[in-house]
Amino acid sequence: MNIKHVSGFPGLFREELGKEGTRFRIVISHGRKKTQEYFFFGVKRSEAEALAAAIERWKEIRKSFPVITRVAFAQIERRKSRSGVVGVTRVTQKVKGFEYDFWRATWTDRRGARRIRVFSINKYGEDDARKRAEEARQKGLDDLRN
Repeated sequence: MNIKHVSGFPGLFREELGKEGTRFRIVISHGRKKTQEYFFFGVKRSEAEALAAAIERWKEIRKSFPVITRVAFAQIERRKSRSGVVGVTRVTQKVKGFEYDFWRATWTDRRGARRIRVFSINKYGEDDARKRAEEARQKGLDDLRN
């Protein structure tokens, strides 16, 4: 199977399936909803017609999804957090035989680079370190809004 991305249309692919033929496939995920559609070509439809139909449908699907802001995207819970706050985690790290406990705040900046701040539980105490991590993440997300 040979899969190529159709330039300018994220989620639209051209797939060569070997004996089964060739098709265009749309795969778009938004939140927990996944849309997947196929556009075959061959005897009844030319490749150009199939591509045009796939692009038209791709545009319809993309219009139906609301635009999500970077801040809203950053608040999506991708896995369960023991802290209950997205992007804030309690971590125990072992270095040279010693264990260090800290709260870690994680977010992405305007350029999409991951930013991390850690706060030692030994230094600040459990509650204060967690509070500082939550504040650091919130400040990072606030910087995205401005």
